[in-house]
This record gives sequence, structure tokens and C-alpha cells, in this order.
Amino acid sequence: MQEELASGVEKLTGLGFKSIFVSGGLAMKREIELIMFDLDGTLADTGRDLADAVNYVRSYLKLEPLDDRLVHSHVGRGVEHLLRSSLPAHLEMRFNEVMDLFLERYESHILDTTALYPHVMETLEYFKDKRKAVVSNKLHRLTVSVLRGLGIENCFDAILGGDSVAQKKPDPAPLRQMLSSFGIRPAMAVMVGDGDADVEAGKRAGVCTCGVTYGLGKKEELIEAKPDFLVDDLSQLTQYFC
Repeated sequence: MQEELASGVEKLTGLGFKSIFVSGGLAMKREIELIMFDLDGTLADTGRDLADAVNYVRSYLKLEPLDDRLVHSHVGRGVEHLLRSSLPAHLEMRFNEVMDLFLERYESHILDTTALYPHVMETLEYFKDKRKAVVSNKLHRLTVSVLRGLGIENCFDAILGGDSVAQKKPDPAPLRQMLSSFGIRPAMAVMVGDGDADVEAGKRAGVCTCGVTYGLGKKEELIEAKPDFLVDDLSQLTQYFC
């Protein structure tokens, strides 16, 4: 029986899993070298400040405000998608004006209510010996502003924004660039995010995927994307990865 158990453990560890003895038996954690995090809805709750900026623009255009939850459902695929999804199609000809107005407002109020989700600091500390990166569809300067303002910028080895490479998630290009920069095989990396775009990008890049259910994205869409893992709290990453 012991030989069979040892054989099973060897097979799993060969696939990137590490045996961890816990009370009551043997648990398996996936061994990784790089964790890539989304920002909005994963590390930080940016929803209210984004919705306020969207509705500021709508007010300027004499439009009724949108419910925060509706705005949140459009977060995660870049500012262009957020604005186009939150405004009538006939305003497309004024898009550059709208974009400038939104960015001016948002950058001036980017940390009014934005805060880290529970256990982010503890989780980053737990993985302090791993490579960590932020891969966001948010503009790079805004991504850095949020991370710096919340005191976690220096927790990451690299930060990519939506304008850092030619394509945004769900295209795998940002993730592949990160893997290439660190010289890490896809099998040794995980993408963590609250949206289906994060999961799709991760799958297309060949990395492990982990969805967080507490974020801004729609939970049903996240589940339909079929991430390898689902967590309700970021600290649960410590149960699955080492």
C-alpha cells in the first residue's frame, strides 16, 4: 500500500505538484514560480471610483446615471470597452472627448473609495519568495497609481497595463510576454483574476488559471469560463499553490 501511495505521489509531483503532509492525510499543492494577478476586482475593489467617473461623464452628456453594478459588469477589458459599453452608440463620434473627460475625472479621484480586498497583503507576503506580477487591462499609469496608492507596488516584480503590449486580455500576449521576460514555463505559472477574460487569457497562454468569486466580474461568467481553481478569498491561494 505504501509503495502504491509513493508511486501516486511521484506521478503528481512530476506534473508540478508537491506533496504536503497535513493532519489527517496527504494534501497536494501545485508548485509554481510565477503568480500573475489581475488588478480591478482581484487585488483592489475599484468599482465605486470607476462607476463614479463613468456617471460623471454621463452627467456631462445629460444622461441618467447607471447603477454601479451595471458599470462593474463592463470592467475588466480596458477603458475603451468600459466607456463604449456605458454610453449610447451615437456618441462614438465624440469618443476622444469622452475618453479625455473620463480620464481627467478618474485620475483625480482614483483612490477616493478604492481599497484592497481582504487578505491581499497577507497573501502577497506568503508568496514573497515567488515571482509576482500584475497583468491588467487598465492603462499602465493608472495601474501603477492604484498599486502605489494602496502601498503594494513594491510587492511585484513587474507590472503590465492594457497599453503595455499591443493586445489586451483575453489575448494571451501580455501573459506570454511576462513568461518570456522571466524565463518561466507556462506550467509553472498561474493567472489569478475575477473575469472570464483573465481565465481565457490564462488558458490560451497555457498557464494554470484561478478565478476569484468576490470581484467585480459576473460570477456566472467566471464559472462558465472553467478556471482550474475557484476561490472565495485570495488567501485560499495558499491552500492550492506553493
